[in-house]
Amino acid sequence: MTDRTPPPAATAPGALAPGRTAQLAGGARALGSGTSVLPELADAPPRTRRWWLHPAFLVSVGLTFLALAGALAWWIVSMATDSSVRVEGLSASVESGNLRLDWSGPDADYQLFVVGGDGETADLSGLVRGTEAWIPAAAGLYDDRSCFVVRPGGIDAEVSLDAATLSGQRGAGVCAADAAS
Repeated sequence: MTDRTPPPAATAPGALAPGRTAQLAGGARALGSGTSVLPELADAPPRTRRWWLHPAFLVSVGLTFLALAGALAWWIVSMATDSSVRVEGLSASVESGNLRLDWSGPDADYQLFVVGGDGETADLSGLVRGTEAWIPAAAGLYDDRSCFVVRPGGIDAEVSLDAATLSGQRGAGVCAADAAS
């Protein structure tokens, strides 16, 4: 049998021996290198939420809106069903020939009616300013037999001079004949 490989002395320096692959400069690499396949990952810093996306902020904003809506609803209902407005201490006086009606109560909407001697009723609510009303004598809206009823606004019941009815309507009445000069 003949060997086809040249004798080692016959090979040129740096030439490859038959059956061997080219080697990189610096020698052969070990099969298991000390380096890892993937680089080490550093721990990412925790992602912070924006302050307006934080659950506590969202809950507090929601509860604030609920509280404001509840307060608004309570205020509307209390204004519609307000029974605290009451006319007290209604008095009539004649000043400079004009009749002045004065009463005590909160700053609210009031109705003023004049009940004539013949039982006819007229609405004079436009003359009310705060908790008083000036009725000019020259207008001819009243005479000595006229009486006045003042009650809180928003009452649609019939106007009456009866004390029980006036008390139920939280109003008061006074007659022009009782006016102090």
